[in-house]
Amino acid sequence: MSDQAGSVPDPQAPAESAGASSGAGAGSPAPGQDTSLAPEVDASPAPDLEGMVGEVTAEVESRRRAGLYPASLLASLDIPFHPDEGLEPPEASAVVESARPLRSTRPVVGGVTVFGKRVVRRLLSWYVAPIARDQTRFNLAILRELRALEERLARLEGSEVSAPEETEPERPRSPGR
Repeated sequence: MSDQAGSVPDPQAPAESAGASSGAGAGSPAPGQDTSLAPEVDASPAPDLEGMVGEVTAEVESRRRAGLYPASLLASLDIPFHPDEGLEPPEASAVVESARPLRSTRPVVGGVTVFGKRVVRRLLSWYVAPIARDQTRFNLAILRELRALEERLARLEGSEVSAPEETEPERPRSPGR
């Protein structure tokens, strides 16, 4: 430790010096001494999340009152968020095709480009087509299961509402039946 004079003091130094003064060997820790090298994480207090949220909310409100946000932004915040709105159903993209339409907008080399792509497509179709069929089969199987789960959930949700009115408590059966 003496050859480190002038360096930043080590937070573990008091524990090391206490171990050395108790007569323990140079490489062995003193009894009860923590040998972990990880610093204590619990030493700092937990952040006040509610206070931070309150500060941010107050700042946003003050900026809103000052007119710093555009009206279009404020109007869009009042619209309910539906991420799947306007999307086509998953069945529309379940079928994977191995060939897509080929075209080119280049006037001079477009025909050559399309011809080259058609040749490459023909050469690779034996490899790509089975993969596309397998993926389509998998997608359709997943969709069938998804729809079955949706139907089951709808039945369960519907039966929970009407179940207490329609069902009677079960009577114990006799062992002879």
